[in-house]
This record gives sequence, structure tokens and C-alpha cells, in this order.
Amino acid sequence: MTDATPTAGPEEAVRVLRDDHERLLTVVGQCATAVTAEWDGDSVTDRERVVPPFRRALDGSGALSRLPRALADAVTATGRPMAAPPVAAPPYVVVTGEGVVLRANLGDGRLVVLLRAFEVDRGGDGDGDGGDGGDSEPHRYRRIDGVEIEAEIV
Repeated sequence: MTDATPTAGPEEAVRVLRDDHERLLTVVGQCATAVTAEWDGDSVTDRERVVPPFRRALDGSGALSRLPRALADAVTATGRPMAAPPVAAPPYVVVTGEGVVLRANLGDGRLVVLLRAFEVDRGGDGDGDGGDGGDSEPHRYRRIDGVEIEAEIV
């Protein structure tokens, strides 16, 4: 017996996020912009100047608590079952140096969505101390234009 439930790919999850959660994505972008307003230039090398303030901004704006609903809608769009309802905490919602990662366990894999708000130039080994014997550069975080959505089922 085969499963007759149709399933869609990650592109359908992206479509739902763009179409049904446009305001939420705008707020995520606004939070990222607010973080960069505190920087001295257009980039920083200290992850602590990106992730904790971004998480605080997302929480303060209400976006953090709305991200699990967006994730659930994205999963529904794929036609796959979700193992458990998501919450605004790891492993479902994780704030990173690139943006926000949304993850949901599905019946046949995992949906992973990145709401990218920053680019990370991973120059060198990332420690900036030259410990690799060369002139290693630390990671550099920059705000990108808008919020890019990347999704995959793994």
C-alpha cells in the first residue's frame, strides 16, 4: 500500500512564508536593521554583537513568538506531517549569526528554513588570533538587503 498523500517540496514552504507571513518577515528584517544601527561601521567581527541583540530584538518585537506558527504553516504547505508542535526555542527556532533557522521534524526527514538577514564572511579560521600559523581573519558579519529565505528538506 502506498501513501496517497501528496507532498510538495521546500519551494512551497518558501511560498507560504513569503505570501502568508510577509509582515513577520518585514519585522525580522527591521530587527536585523536595528541591530546594525548599533555598529560602528557596516560590519562587525564579534558574534556577540549580532546574535544576542538580534534575539532580544526579535523577542521584543513579538516576532520570536510568531515564528513557530510560520514554521508550522511552512510544514503544512509541504503536505508532510510534523512530529510535534514547534516552540520559539531550539531546535525549532534558532537565532544565528546569519539570521533565524526554523527546523521541523517531518515523517520522512526534516524541513530546514533559513531566514537570512546577515552574511558571514568566514575569513580564515574565525578566531582572528593567527593560531593557524597564518594571518587569519575573524568572521565578519554584515547586514544583507532584506531577508532571504532558503529552505530544504533533508
